[in-house]
Amino acid sequence: MKTSTSVLLLLVILPLLAAAAAEWIAPIDPVHQDRAAASVAPSRVHWLGTDDYGRDIWSRYLHGTRWSVSVGLGATALVLLLGWTIGSLAGFRGGWTDRLLMQVADLFLVIPWLYLLIAVRAALPLNLAPRLAFAVLLMVIALTSWPRPARLVRGLVLSLRRKEYVEAALGFGVNGATAYFRHIAPATYGLLAVQALLLLPRFVLAEVTLSYMGLGLGEPEPSWATLILPLKQVYLLREEWWRILPLLLMIPFFAGLAVLARMLERKFSR
Repeated sequence: MKTSTSVLLLLVILPLLAAAAAEWIAPIDPVHQDRAAASVAPSRVHWLGTDDYGRDIWSRYLHGTRWSVSVGLGATALVLLLGWTIGSLAGFRGGWTDRLLMQVADLFLVIPWLYLLIAVRAALPLNLAPRLAFAVLLMVIALTSWPRPARLVRGLVLSLRRKEYVEAALGFGVNGATAYFRHIAPATYGLLAVQALLLLPRFVLAEVTLSYMGLGLGEPEPSWATLILPLKQVYLLREEWWRILPLLLMIPFFAGLAVLARMLERKFSR
């Protein structure tokens, strides 16, 4: 069990460590174009080959990992913070507070986020920096994605709130916030960890989706989306097979997060 967990952690952590050391592992500028070396196969100079503009794919993969995972982590943290706060408040206070917050959650669950994104992007200035514009869009997704984690936290807090030791603490005059953080909050951390592992790949994949619709980071900036989108031109893979290598490097990251989430979920459900 420990061995398999260690392997999964390596699958998730190694791409992040490699991205952190991108300047040393892949010193070539990810946006530098060498037209004389356009669409060349992997070699000692270009480990994953180059694209149509002669840009080093290995370097673009590492620098793209920084952007894609950083935005995914930011969105995940925001969703969990909102979901944990609102779910905890609803479950612990109960009554009209619970009903009001859950009604708001139901409202957010039916919002068509695609149309909302298009409207937000149309409202943003056209001269807004691509990275800033995309970060705003992904934060909008995060702001509309908090209800599900909130409902999970609310259900757990609601059941723990009725435990005898919590009722006893409140009966002896312990402050509500103190009783919550001492007796209930620690039990929610496992749930948050599982949700983090589930949400992170979802938000990283959201970048690919948004970029496909023309709402993402776009060229020439490196990101996982700009590496995956050329694969829709299937005919490229017949001669330029190395275009699929970045995708193969991404799969262990997503698979590792998914399996870790399941393992954690089984552990905390016991």
